[in-house]
Amino acid sequence: MRINVKLIANYQSLLPAGTIGNTIELEAPAGISVLQVLTPFGVPLDDTSVIVLNGLTVDLNTPVSEGDTVAAFSAIAGG
Repeated sequence: MRINVKLIANYQSLLPAGTIGNTIELEAPAGISVLQVLTPFGVPLDDTSVIVLNGLTVDLNTPVSEGDTVAAFSAIAGG
């Protein structure tokens, strides 16, 4: 299945070299969780991060579905 990973602000640097913008589309196995999607990118999975699935805060064990967008950004990023 195809999903999107969007890393915002200082997390954008965690995307693979050559990524244009802050979003990458990935092929992922069915049943993959938010945690499993973000772990390879090195996103801090603690209180320093805001993690959302399709714009909603979810548990890291929430399964991701076809076409979903998993996004992460620093909870302390200024704005």
